[in-house]
Amino acid sequence: MNVDDFKSVMRRWASTVTIITTKADEQIYGLTATAFSSLGISPPTVFVCINGKSRTHGLVAASGVFCVNFLTPEMTSISDRFAGRMPDVERFAGLAHHPVATGSPVLDDALAFLDCKIVDSHVGGDHTIFIGEVLAGALMHADDGPLMYYSGAYHMLGDKVA
Repeated sequence: MNVDDFKSVMRRWASTVTIITTKADEQIYGLTATAFSSLGISPPTVFVCINGKSRTHGLVAASGVFCVNFLTPEMTSISDRFAGRMPDVERFAGLAHHPVATGSPVLDDALAFLDCKIVDSHVGGDHTIFIGEVLAGALMHADDGPLMYYSGAYHMLGDKVA
């Protein structure tokens, strides 16, 4: 399968938009990601897939920790900022955040977060799959739905079907 066909198919996979953050050597950093999922419940584990060429990849690998921040529909500009669509803007500038268990930034306006320590990692193509045990997490804005990404654009979760 060629890359363009693969991308075309994968754009039809609706995903919750997250910002993966980390703290390494007193430096905080983050990126927008949709390659995230739960993995297990006992212990609670999740995984994120991060491009090996990204700066955040190296910091996550070095620190051994990451935080998954689930975005709300009002956070599209924050998603764009952390996706590198605003290259001249410092990603955390003016953005309220705080540490919880690992020191990785939890975004104050996020829908929810999961703060994790890495327990395993695997290289898969040009990405690394980081498996994290969840040390802390919370739903912070219970009445909001998630920001979704589908077919190359942001969306809000629609009405229940059943």
